[in-house]
Amino acid sequence: MKYNDFHYERIRIQDKKQLMTGWLDSFSGAESAKKQISVLEEVDKMGKEYQSYAAIASLNFSRDINNVSAQKEKDYYDSIAPEMQEIFNRLDKLISASKFKKELSKKWGHTFLNKIEMDLKTFDPKIKNLLKKEIALKNKYTKLTAGAKIEFEGKTYNLAGLGPFHTDKNRVMRKSSYKARFKWFEHNSDNLDQIYDDLVKLRHEIACSLGYDNFIPLGYLRMKREDYGPSDVSNFRKQIVDHVVPICSLLHDRKKEILGLDKIFFYDGINFKDGDPRPKGTPKELIKKAKEMYHELSRETGEFFDLMIDEELMDLVNRDGKRPGGFCTSFPKYKRPYIFSNFNGTDHDITVLTHEAGHAFQFYSSRNQPLSNYLWPTMESAEIHSMSMEFFTWPWMDKFFKEEAEKFKYKHLSGSLTFLPYGACVDHFQHWVYENPNVSAKDRNEMWLELEKIYLPNRDYDDFSYPKSGRIWQGQLHIYQAPFYYIDYTLAQTCAFQFWIRNQTDKLDAWSDYYKLCQAGGSLPFTSLVKLAGLKSPFDDGCLKEVVTEVKRWIDKIDVSNL
Repeated sequence: MKYNDFHYERIRIQDKKQLMTGWLDSFSGAESAKKQISVLEEVDKMGKEYQSYAAIASLNFSRDINNVSAQKEKDYYDSIAPEMQEIFNRLDKLISASKFKKELSKKWGHTFLNKIEMDLKTFDPKIKNLLKKEIALKNKYTKLTAGAKIEFEGKTYNLAGLGPFHTDKNRVMRKSSYKARFKWFEHNSDNLDQIYDDLVKLRHEIACSLGYDNFIPLGYLRMKREDYGPSDVSNFRKQIVDHVVPICSLLHDRKKEILGLDKIFFYDGINFKDGDPRPKGTPKELIKKAKEMYHELSRETGEFFDLMIDEELMDLVNRDGKRPGGFCTSFPKYKRPYIFSNFNGTDHDITVLTHEAGHAFQFYSSRNQPLSNYLWPTMESAEIHSMSMEFFTWPWMDKFFKEEAEKFKYKHLSGSLTFLPYGACVDHFQHWVYENPNVSAKDRNEMWLELEKIYLPNRDYDDFSYPKSGRIWQGQLHIYQAPFYYIDYTLAQTCAFQFWIRNQTDKLDAWSDYYKLCQAGGSLPFTSLVKLAGLKSPFDDGCLKEVVTEVKRWIDKIDVSNL
């Protein structure tokens, strides 16, 4: 069955409420754990169906934001999301009070009950309308950025379409393309500030309605972070400042030598004087090469990628009207993942493909987990799968880049390292914003610039007024769409580096632990999954320093003049 053959329908919310009422009565009146387990399995089946239809509606809109029908379907599922949350909330309350909790925990593990307790702390029927407003504001941001039309070099591009020009070997071209990009953002900056201001204040109101002082504790609960908190994250950010920022400064100086420039500006996003590596071949040819790669990597990845191709579970090439970025979604009813990206002819095409394939492979590997809550882990765990897959595929990069494979590896590894301070900067910014929800947009933008001095001290925007105003964060969709979902990348990157190190000395052992991690899905919290995979927790003292020291050692060995 191909993606377009998947059954889709609008579920009737009243029907689900009626159905749930019957299940609630059966659950509360059950005289045995066996009966309660049976009810929960029926509810979970219904939940998988709902999640699948909602995912299809959202994906179809992402594929074409100008499709009126797709817009209507997504709007419908957005409108009923709080209603469905209320339905599941009623059951969660009964589970929390069940006299058979011990037996339920024995059946599905402690994580099952822990997730329910967290869900109970994130919802109350009184916030339903506020949640609908939050969804509408997030959609407003998506539609605005996805609908960007930017005139450049006599043609019209969307934001993703400008990507190749940002990494052109011609410096004038790079600067001109950023000028066009920033012109669009500057034109829309007040609107983007207003959307974010509305979101922050709304999220603060939601949090206060639930009894929290601000949105931060609610944000952590939404992310299902049960084994660490803001103080752990703050300490991790400090380690990045202490151990990574100085290395990034050294790499910045090296880059000046490589490019032969006295000064590096923001638009100098290339790593080599003759330009960054670009994949060789059409998108169709690249997918063929990816298929060969995944068959050689392991039997499981070969089977997985065949499925993705045969059932048309990928939409990879950039086009007009398509939402920017890349992501992986899933349809639990069909036990299938889906990869979405925007190929634009840069090396990013390959990193996004392998990254999202890591997500998709994890879902494929955990598709038979007994509960829908276990199909996906929390996001910092999920990003381990994706970022590690980027490294596990390194031996095959010559397929995509030919003679430029080593250039790609240098750029990929150094870029992964220099990303850490940016990820920490985004996280610190969000914590400050939600601690101070009533400050002005001007204050937020000034704070972003102050944080750049700490985490990104070498950034220089030349004469561009837009980023100098402190608004460059407006292009980071996670800040709008998923509060606190960004430090996840840095935590996961620390774990992925460990797999990269291990893969150089014992490929079989590293892959075995990776596959074990993928199969576990969301059955354990973050630090437990890290332990299961034989990795050190990023929160452990000395872990980050140890890992980045090893990465720097590899980078230092490379004679970039020969690349």
